[in-house]
Amino acid sequence: MLKALTARHMALRLLLCAALGASTVLAFAPIGAFPLLPLTLGSLFLLLRQAPSVRAGALYGAAFGSGLFLAGVSWVYVSLSVFGGMPAWLAGLATLLFCLALALYPALTGALTVSLRSGNGMLDAMTFAALWTLAEWLRGWLLTGFPWLAAGYAQTPPSPLAGYAPIIGVYGLSFLSLAIGALGAHALVTARARQLQPTAASLLAIACIAAGGHYLRGITWTMPHGEPLTVALLQGHVPQDLKSRPEIFH
Repeated sequence: MLKALTARHMALRLLLCAALGASTVLAFAPIGAFPLLPLTLGSLFLLLRQAPSVRAGALYGAAFGSGLFLAGVSWVYVSLSVFGGMPAWLAGLATLLFCLALALYPALTGALTVSLRSGNGMLDAMTFAALWTLAEWLRGWLLTGFPWLAAGYAQTPPSPLAGYAPIIGVYGLSFLSLAIGALGAHALVTARARQLQPTAASLLAIACIAAGGHYLRGITWTMPHGEPLTVALLQGHVPQDLKSRPEIFH
């Protein structure tokens, strides 16, 4: 009975992680609900703090990543099926396997986060943020790279973190986003335990990050030079069976 309850508990945790990952997509364009990303990643950090083993941490990360990429990279199916001419079943299978492969990066983050737990909440929060950012960088570089849905891409104006973009780039924004989420989760835990000092320290760190970004947004980093240029960009949304027929484009 205990083993069955434990298995059910794990299944519910994995479903929760997958739901958190899928909802994270709403933080990106076109919805742009940027505060959602620190909340979902902070929730994942809370689950990893409670993970009973490194294996559980890897499964939590994999479930989160599966939800994130299956919800946010579904356009790969359209590219393969509609424009690539691949049979629908094969395009669906290829998209599924691709998303599951991408989920290996959050799985690695989850495993390492659990294995490196120190018991110091703020240090563990920073470790989680650094590991997730490192995994994103690796995903954007390994095998030609696929940086889609890097956390920093959600922090566009009006996010206060957008002010950091000219200085630290997208992966720096990823780190700050994850740091805010993990520190917020740590503050929640310590507040419930009535530990005022670590709660105040976490909230102060979050406030300083947000205030710094707000200040930096007011700085003009570039100046116009010369006459303005007129540029046009056209993306041909053309079916494969029509693109080789010149009469279509006359």
